[in-house]
Amino acid sequence: MKRVSIVLPAYNERGNIAPLLQEIADVVGRISLPTEVVIVDDGSTDGTSLEVGQIAPSLTPPIESLILLRLNRNYGQSVATSAGILHATGDVIVIMDADRQNDPADIPRLLAKLQEGFDVVSGWRKERKDKWTRVIPSKIANALIALATGVKVHDLGCSLRAYRSWVLQTLVREGLNHRYMPIYCAAKGAQITEIVVNHRPRTVGQSKYGLGRVFVVLRDLSLLTFLARYGQNPYAGMSVVAFKMLLIGLACGLWGWLTKSLLPLWVFLILLSQSVFLSLGFIAELLIRQSGQRLKAVEQTVAEVKIFKAQVSTTTYKP
Repeated sequence: MKRVSIVLPAYNERGNIAPLLQEIADVVGRISLPTEVVIVDDGSTDGTSLEVGQIAPSLTPPIESLILLRLNRNYGQSVATSAGILHATGDVIVIMDADRQNDPADIPRLLAKLQEGFDVVSGWRKERKDKWTRVIPSKIANALIALATGVKVHDLGCSLRAYRSWVLQTLVREGLNHRYMPIYCAAKGAQITEIVVNHRPRTVGQSKYGLGRVFVVLRDLSLLTFLARYGQNPYAGMSVVAFKMLLIGLACGLWGWLTKSLLPLWVFLILLSQSVFLSLGFIAELLIRQSGQRLKAVEQTVAEVKIFKAQVSTTTYKP
């Protein structure tokens, strides 16, 4: 472990970002590793970037460099996270939310666990400080995904994680979704573990998530299952689908022959059409992941980059 990058996607977090950066600077001063912080302003309208620019000069050092990416509009947390990863130079990347609910004091523990030989260390908010409208949907989503994919992570919704950079650099070129990072990492063969982390109540601003997350997970569940189990061997996944449809077809044929009814035929046709559309979706997803289109799209979102370094004037440029 030679260098650490901390990536903070932020959307309308004025009032949170400055004290969070101060907390991170205090932690960086204790870990004795060159550390950069990459803040991604995801189209904020409340002056988040201005707040970063005001506090940045006082934080370098102990932070070696602070990079502010300003996106040209609001794209969402997944794209903002991807943009931050592309600009991170550390061999270890820590990602956390900018709302101050994740505690920077947990970063040294994440790094220590990573040095035990793991590729990803995921945070587990065992005692969450959120409303039930966030906690219950999260628990349902975590249970469904763990059951379907076999990736046993207690808290997929916790953004606070430490990664070997090779894992994220691989994922960001194919396209990642911040909700399912451990699933994507497991599909790439990464060794994953988790530790319990502190979770704090939000004191400034409003949460961007709620009950709707359950429906998003239900929509994505089949794709997650396919990627987790057959991401490295899609032919095997398609073969499993074909074999299951063969068994269902034989069962429906026997059912129709015994009952002299057309109902089994309609049931089979519905299931067959569903399987065809899902398989086409899986193939399209794999093709897009290999095409590099998502990487190009992320690169085009950055409107401005500002770099703050110790004893060096601020550098500003537009990609």
